[in-house]
Amino acid sequence: MKKIFEIKRQRSIDEIVEDAFKFFKQHAKSIIKLIWEQNRFIIAGLLLSYFFYVYYYFGSLNNILKFNGRQYESTSEIDIFTPGFALVAMFLFIFSIIFLPRFFSTITGYIKYYRSDNQDTDIDKVKNFVQQKFWGLIGLTIVLFLLIILLGVISFIIGGLLSAAGSAGAFLIIALALPALAYAIIYFTMVYYVYVFEDIDVSTALSKTKDYLKHRFWFSFGVMLVMSIIIGLIGMVFNAPVSIYIMVKMLMLAKEPDTISQSYSGDLFIALLSVISYVAQLILRILFIIALSFLYYSLKEYHTGEGLQDKIDQIGSEYENRDN
Repeated sequence: MKKIFEIKRQRSIDEIVEDAFKFFKQHAKSIIKLIWEQNRFIIAGLLLSYFFYVYYYFGSLNNILKFNGRQYESTSEIDIFTPGFALVAMFLFIFSIIFLPRFFSTITGYIKYYRSDNQDTDIDKVKNFVQQKFWGLIGLTIVLFLLIILLGVISFIIGGLLSAAGSAGAFLIIALALPALAYAIIYFTMVYYVYVFEDIDVSTALSKTKDYLKHRFWFSFGVMLVMSIIIGLIGMVFNAPVSIYIMVKMLMLAKEPDTISQSYSGDLFIALLSVISYVAQLILRILFIIALSFLYYSLKEYHTGEGLQDKIDQIGSEYENRDN
C-alpha cells in the first residue's frame, strides 16, 4: 500500500530528503511513463543528437592529440568545431530547449495535482499544465538570463572599484561575492517552483520568491546542498564506466602516437555509454525536482500557513457534513 503523502506541509531538511526518496520510489515509474508519453519524439531526437555530439567530440581527438615526435602541436591547430559537430550541437541545443521545460513541468505538475486522499494524480490536468507552462518557463529563463547578465556587469564594476583598494578590496570582493553567489543560485532556482506552483506571472514570482526566502535562506541552502551531494555521489556511479573507458582510451592513444595520425572517426562505445549516463542523470534530476518541490511547499507553509488552514477547513466541512 502506498504511503499517503501530505504535500502541503512544513518539513525539516531530513524530512524533505526522506520524503523525496519515498515519493520517488513510489511514483518514479508513473512520472517517467508520463514524461515518455508526452515527449517520445523529442526524447528520441535529444538522445540521438547527444549521441552524435559525443561521437563527433571524441572523434576530434586526432586533432587534439596530434604529435610531432613526442611534442603536442600548438593549440591553434586544434579543430573541434567541424561543420558536422556544429550541426549536431545546434540540434542538441534545440531539443534541450524544447524538452527541459516540458520535463520540469511534468514532474512539478504531477506533484501539484497529486491528491493525498486517493493517492493518485489527475493525469489530464498534468498534460494541460505542461502545455500551459511551456512558453512561460522559456520566458522566465530568458528573464533570469538577462538578470544574470545585468548582475554580472554590476558585479564587474563594483569588483573593479574594490580591487583598486588593494588587498583590503580583494578581501571585500571575496567576502561579498560568495554569499551573493549562494543567494543568487538559491533565488534563481526557487523562482521556477514559485512560478509553476502558484500560476502567477514572472514579476510576481520574482517578488514572492524573495519573500519566501526571507528567514529561510540557510534552510533552503542546506536542502539544496544535501540533495546536490547525494545526487552527485549517485551520479558518479553512472558516470564511472564512461570516465574509466575514456581514461584508458586516452592512455592508449598517448602510448601509441602512430595511431593518432590515423583517421579517428569517433568511438561508438563512448557515445553509447555517455547516452546511458545522460539518461541516468535525467532520472536523478527527477528526484532533485521532487525534493525542491517539497522545499517550496515548506517555505510557503512557513510564511503563509496555508496547509494548516486547509486542514482546519477540511475538518470543519467534515463536521458540517456529519451534522447534516
